[in-house]
Amino acid sequence: MINVFQILFSLFALAALYKTYKRKKVQQISMREAWFWGIFWFAVLLVVLWPNSVQMVADTLGIGRGSDLVLYVAVALLFYLLFSLQISFQKLNRDITKLVQKDAVEEKK
Repeated sequence: MINVFQILFSLFALAALYKTYKRKKVQQISMREAWFWGIFWFAVLLVVLWPNSVQMVADTLGIGRGSDLVLYVAVALLFYLLFSLQISFQKLNRDITKLVQKDAVEEKK
């Protein structure tokens, strides 16, 4: 039997899937990002609708509880996203530095 939480979170996951699709359609995100987020939100939807599936996967992997598996995956995902964000910031910083240097040289002339 589906409860209120499952309905609300399913609607949230579907909205996130739709937003991912729309952002890809207007080229705001790459195909890689679209696949990543699409798979992520689809997995969230599956877990919300069939919570026992997490326990089955946890048992298969030798993890005691399904909630532990969700926590491990969430922490790993957050660290991956932080790492990716850090790389993006470093690249942006290098690009801005190069642009400012180029502008300073042109202004000097």
